[in-house]
Amino acid sequence: MPYKLINLSPQESGDLNDQFFAKAVIDGLSRSPKVLPSWLIFDDKGSDLFQKITELKDYQPAMSEFEIFHNHKARIAEVLSGQAVQIIDLGSGDARKTRVLLKYFLERGLDIHFIPIDISEGAVKNLLATLDSEFGEASLPATGIAGDYFEGLENIPHDSARKNFVCFLGSTLGNRTLPNAETFLARLHDTLNAGDWVMIGFDLMKNPKILYKAYNDPGGVFETFNLHLLDGLNQKLGANFDKSQFVQQGHYNWRSRAVESHIYSTRNQTVDFQALNRKFHFGLWESMQTEHSYKYTLPEIEALAAGNGFKIVEHLFDEKQHFVDSVWQVIK
Repeated sequence: MPYKLINLSPQESGDLNDQFFAKAVIDGLSRSPKVLPSWLIFDDKGSDLFQKITELKDYQPAMSEFEIFHNHKARIAEVLSGQAVQIIDLGSGDARKTRVLLKYFLERGLDIHFIPIDISEGAVKNLLATLDSEFGEASLPATGIAGDYFEGLENIPHDSARKNFVCFLGSTLGNRTLPNAETFLARLHDTLNAGDWVMIGFDLMKNPKILYKAYNDPGGVFETFNLHLLDGLNQKLGANFDKSQFVQQGHYNWRSRAVESHIYSTRNQTVDFQALNRKFHFGLWESMQTEHSYKYTLPEIEALAAGNGFKIVEHLFDEKQHFVDSVWQVIK
């Protein structure tokens, strides 16, 4: 593979990662109601399952963002003003949406260096192989980074001749509560340079029936994705979850204005975690929240930008205005 890969998750850090994983599980299962962070799902298989979610015809955030990229790619190129840029894709996965922009930029002779960052080393390797097949190293210089967002940003190549253009797509920011989103954006601002750009995807508030349909596919891909969390707990912590005794469903919570995914226990049961020397009880139909996807309004988006050191350059909408990719510039 001709592209460069930076792996920030070496094997020797495994014990520390396992401790962090275990702490998150103990904290989450000790709460009432139980809640576990969605990042626990994202091993290589979890990342593959999520890619399948983004390909579902009713998963409106992905479909809307594809529409935006196809319809507004010329405008995005105009915003970059023909400058040499490092395009940094946070949580890149297979970068299907970002590749729409890459192809367009290359066709117009823009000087770009692509830097996908993903927690899954397998996802980054697969993406680099795809880029090699689709573009070739001579056409598209790329450096893949396997690690978390800010570890990756700290290890991007330093090139004073290039501006950074950070893509944070797919309504991923909505997986955080509003206070955590503000903390994330403040840290992102501090990491970047004055004049750099970010483009962030926001799923907008809309009819809850549309939201329900997007997160409850009839083929059960969402359920398979969420129940994969139990596989990870069994493998990493010696738990004895039986997935046949749990079901998953997504719900719109009007109080939090978020779609929340819950795993429900279909019976009274106690799950033994051998690696933790702990047991956790699940009552009949007791829920465990696994995902949270907040739905934004435009005033909230504009307040987030202004409050964390960014200037809004432009909002790019899909035709139905169900989703927006908001382009911001860093102000120092």
